[in-house]
Amino acid sequence: MASARDSFDAALIPGMRERLAEGYARFRAAEARAIAQAAPPEAGGSLGRYRNRDCPACGTAAPAEAILTNHGIDIVGCPGCGLAYARQVMEESADAARYQASELDIEAMRLRCSGPYLELETARARYYLDRLAEHAGAPGTLLDIGCGTGTTLVEAQARGWRVLGLEPGRAAAAVARERLGEAGRDRVIEGYFPDDLPAGERRFDAITILDVLEHFVDPIGFLRVIARHLAPGGRLFVQVPNWDSLLVQLEGKASSVICTGHWSHFSPATLPALLARAGYRCLHVETVVSEADRIEAFPLAAQQAVVSRLRPGEAWAGVDRAARAARLHGLGLSYKLIGVFAPG
Repeated sequence: MASARDSFDAALIPGMRERLAEGYARFRAAEARAIAQAAPPEAGGSLGRYRNRDCPACGTAAPAEAILTNHGIDIVGCPGCGLAYARQVMEESADAARYQASELDIEAMRLRCSGPYLELETARARYYLDRLAEHAGAPGTLLDIGCGTGTTLVEAQARGWRVLGLEPGRAAAAVARERLGEAGRDRVIEGYFPDDLPAGERRFDAITILDVLEHFVDPIGFLRVIARHLAPGGRLFVQVPNWDSLLVQLEGKASSVICTGHWSHFSPATLPALLARAGYRCLHVETVVSEADRIEAFPLAAQQAVVSRLRPGEAWAGVDRAARAARLHGLGLSYKLIGVFAPG
């Protein structure tokens, strides 16, 4: 591997796609059924009603023209701040109910507890904790909101952090407790932030939200609440899908990123801008997980067209897959977007 960033990039690990294939096939099939069920009633969904909204970042009125429409939801680009977001959003109670036990939850647990997935997730957690350490003090208290099966907690605890995880999914919370061992009994809570935080634990030296922010209809409100729970000198680590991802842009409405529940779509430009509106300053931003192998399925001319649109004047080249992956990272066009932020 050329760098630690490559250690969790399935595109660059021989045989990893094949090892993940069966689990992802089952998960994607369940996901497709869940997305269809959660669509607006006008598009055949059955979980709850939707409402229209304006830009969740700057409040500018939603434009009439959509970038694309998928599952009955219009993705629009804000003419004021550039954020891409879903014009229609599900009512809060119905949206929260989607995270309870379901067929999708079962398949997600099967995938996330599989050997190859855990290998990637563990390497990713180590890389993320290294990035956090570059901008934080010595390990202190760390809260992982939406901790899933607990990989970040396990790795952070091994580095000396006192960890706490909040997870709305019952199955995932149970797995995270088991993985943390004896400490897991009271360090993983099935519940929501901030209502279910223990009474004696309200401020943290670091808070992580991995694939969480995009699920909030009011991301700025959520981020402002987080800021109140950061100790002086505290840091926030964020991971979201990257709207500028070359793969996402090539796939368009076929991308799994464009789905019910993903209410906002962030890029390397709009994520720091949104955090700034919420009162944070940006310490670090980068993109990870190249998906270089999946991009190869598209014609080179289509790849170059997207790169030229997103990064005018930049050529798209690379003599081999590793070089193309490095180029994607350098241009901010990889699949995931991460950042470290501080209040103030």
